[in-house]
Amino acid sequence: MNRWRRRFNNEEGSATIEFLGIVPLALLLLMIIIQFIVGIHGVLITQSAANEYANVYSITKDQSEAQDAANRILSSTGSYLQTQSISGPSSGNKEFEAEVNVNINLLFISNYFPGLSVPYSATAYGRVIE
Repeated sequence: MNRWRRRFNNEEGSATIEFLGIVPLALLLLMIIIQFIVGIHGVLITQSAANEYANVYSITKDQSEAQDAANRILSSTGSYLQTQSISGPSSGNKEFEAEVNVNINLLFISNYFPGLSVPYSATAYGRVIE
């Protein structure tokens, strides 16, 4: 009887079992943190592209040149940021509004659910320099 009691009271290997239980939770937390950082980066890049569009258009009054400048910024991010539309002023007013619409792809979830993304829109206001 003492032999069985010693076997059941033996705690060798319990740290390994606890470690194996925590590893999936730690990996899940790491994936959430990485996705959060990627999302913030996508928001900052989108706002930067809208600001660049407004800056270039305010100097040149050329929509295609301003759109190219915004596309250069958006293309620097890789594949997780997909451009939906870039729109600028529709009339010849001095004051204008530039809007950039993107989809921020979810990195880890998109492997299992393709096409799952978060839409985001950034707006910048400007004035044409005469």
